[in-house]
Amino acid sequence: MKKTVILAMPHIYGFDQQIENNLRFHGFDVINLCYDDRDSRYPHFGCRLLSTYHKIVTKDKNYKKTLKYLPFQPDIRAKLASLGGRKADYALCIHSDIYPKEIIAQIREHSEVCVNYQWDGIGRFPEILQYLPYFDQCWVFDPEDVKRYPECRLKATTNFFFDLPVESSLPNDALYFLGGYESRREERTKLFIEEARRLCIPMDFHIYCKDDRARRVFGIDGITYLDRSTALSYEENMEKAKSAKAIVDFAQFDHYGLSFRVFDALRFEKKLITTNQTVADTDFYDPDNIFIWTSNTLDDLKDFFRRPYRPVPSEIKQQYSFKHWAYRLLGIPLQTAETE
Repeated sequence: MKKTVILAMPHIYGFDQQIENNLRFHGFDVINLCYDDRDSRYPHFGCRLLSTYHKIVTKDKNYKKTLKYLPFQPDIRAKLASLGGRKADYALCIHSDIYPKEIIAQIREHSEVCVNYQWDGIGRFPEILQYLPYFDQCWVFDPEDVKRYPECRLKATTNFFFDLPVESSLPNDALYFLGGYESRREERTKLFIEEARRLCIPMDFHIYCKDDRARRVFGIDGITYLDRSTALSYEENMEKAKSAKAIVDFAQFDHYGLSFRVFDALRFEKKLITTNQTVADTDFYDPDNIFIWTSNTLDDLKDFFRRPYRPVPSEIKQQYSFKHWAYRLLGIPLQTAETE
């Protein structure tokens, strides 16, 4: 009999659907409780006033979340009722602090094992610490958070790459980057772009920004600016990653975890250019494959690209696959994943 997983996570350009597809690919039944809440509105003006009161006076952000998810509650109740009185085997929550606590409490009540994965540094979203009583285990992608919050019994793991089969793509010579505009990494990003242009290295950069700040700083050569209406889907992102000469990764300043870009490069056997120096501590690090950019110039890139990509041994690479990641979080013995 298939195991059932309740999935609760942000609805981000189809990423939750990819998680669901991969869980199903590995034999799970999935109850998807992911919703696009960006267009949620206050039912009436009084709710807006109450939300402001809670935000400023009581410092309670849960009220606003409750209002945002109010339209989805009938669907959530119906999906949980489909369990027929039994509990789901597992609940996999990702960044669960986007939900009001009462929904996470419902998920906890309807699951035998309930875990959360935090793919942002806790320093950026400290509210997750208020949700810990709902989980059997909370996993974080930044190992430093385990040290910062020893009383919380957090466990560290990495991000992952999806292991659903994909078709090959025609290669190009561009450096590919997809990310949001971040003022804290603006200087490094601008310097990289200027260096790439100086060396006449083709760029295929896609930067999400709600206004024209990024365009004013970075210019337009080799860059496509995205907003909500033009944002790339997950499939489009993967297509570009598969085709690129190399994937570029600008690390956040407030965490040391490795972004999904690192694992996309590992999956597609692409060269990686990153500012995250902690990648050198991984078991898949190879200076022929990964260029850690710490200086002001990119002159060493020519030699980096001259050296061929060296495939990572499969026994190492598979440790970062979605299946290994999911089994690890849900507490399923890894040898089960290896023998299935």
